[in-house]
Amino acid sequence: MVQPNFSTSKKDTGDGEGSSATAALDVFLDNQHQSYFEELYKSEAVCLCILRLLPPVHRHIVLHYLWSHQGVSAIDLKLLIQQPEDLSLELIQDVLKPLHDRKILGGMTYSQNKMRWSMNDSGTSNSFGVPYQPDDEEDVPGVDELIEYGEETWESILKYMVSSGLANGLVTIRPRQQVLQLLYSSGLMADNADLSGERPNLERLTITSKGFQFLLEDRQTQVWEILMYYLTLRENREHNTAPILSLFFSLGTMQLGHAYSASASFASQAQQAVLSDLEQYGFILRRQKSSDDGSRADAFYPTHLATSLCSGDLAGQLGGAEGEEKRFLILETNYKIYAYTSNELEIAILNLFVDIRIRYPNLVVGKLDRKHVKAAMEKGISAAQIIAYLGSHAHSQMYLSPPPILHPTIVDQLHLWDKERNRLKADDAEMFEFFSKELYDDTETEAKRYDGLLLAVPSAKLLFVDPAIKEPLRDYVKGQQRQLRGE
Repeated sequence: MVQPNFSTSKKDTGDGEGSSATAALDVFLDNQHQSYFEELYKSEAVCLCILRLLPPVHRHIVLHYLWSHQGVSAIDLKLLIQQPEDLSLELIQDVLKPLHDRKILGGMTYSQNKMRWSMNDSGTSNSFGVPYQPDDEEDVPGVDELIEYGEETWESILKYMVSSGLANGLVTIRPRQQVLQLLYSSGLMADNADLSGERPNLERLTITSKGFQFLLEDRQTQVWEILMYYLTLRENREHNTAPILSLFFSLGTMQLGHAYSASASFASQAQQAVLSDLEQYGFILRRQKSSDDGSRADAFYPTHLATSLCSGDLAGQLGGAEGEEKRFLILETNYKIYAYTSNELEIAILNLFVDIRIRYPNLVVGKLDRKHVKAAMEKGISAAQIIAYLGSHAHSQMYLSPPPILHPTIVDQLHLWDKERNRLKADDAEMFEFFSKELYDDTETEAKRYDGLLLAVPSAKLLFVDPAIKEPLRDYVKGQQRQLRGE
């Protein structure tokens, strides 16, 4: 089975700051055609979300020209982004590339109209959701209940994943078949007993290297990756997934704590099925009807997992106390870790690369050591991911010290432990063998001039060079051979 890969990052600084939280969405959209965007931009909610997710400078450009009916001139654009007037057109195209990639520029006036409507609330669609007015007798969940439900549902899936890779597994609840199928098809979990991959048993899945990496990502990145894996699964069965992605964006514009009508907000049967599936991941809360048939009520309540999709501020929607609970780690320069948490999932994730020595009801004490860190790296976890996890969960007390948050000595040591696994580096090379010592020396000098010499073996008169200089170096050798023969 070919598994989707949404791990392509836009940047990797090497100090733990990896790709953006929406990298999975960016990879998916980068592979779509113009017609796909034309279908997407029929929704005002999509236009608003795409605008929100653009980098600040591009968002500024769009907002500046959104209400203008004239074209974008190169001179005005240079002034807007504060670039010199002699900036080349090629560099301007590079600046505008994200806007071209999202088909916002280039004659798509339809998307511009929808963006205008989304700004002044004059659209005609129900893409922002149709509010539902609950009866006085209905059990209406509060914001805290929605956050708790979303967190518990999402973490139950992560607990199931991490427990499959631990000797003393956590007490977990097996997710439903649709969730297990997604975890398998995405490559986050695998059936190690099914070597052919043709008849997997979803009841004996174990976490993979890719799954361990997924556990250490921040919540917003996890959410978008799961949604894109889900979209890929649906894409294999359905020709058009634009309405499904449009539904994701619609949820991202809804308000936490508000009730919405499922039938009025999402009319198609396919979208209704997607809404039911998303409930299994904690994106929405939907009560059962009072009748005994087990059917779901029309009202649904998006949780913080859904309402933060377009804002990128999942921690902010958790609120002060809940957000502080996600920053629970104190790392000392002697590699000692203090984790102020009682969350079993967080402790299990720490146990992947930390030697946990003491456990109190609300405190775990451990140490980063070579043995446990390298064991985590053997499972596919990189030093950058460990650094990113420690930094994103650093206790507020660590911010009181001068930056950086993590001491450079610890960061460097983690990178050194990571490099111990890859002491040999494989490079493509072209080999040249010589019989003449004079020709060997001349060619070695020429290869150095091209800065393409990888290895020289004088005793065997062998040169290993970069494949990029193969042709010019071969021409040089032939010319020298003709000169030596007096031709």
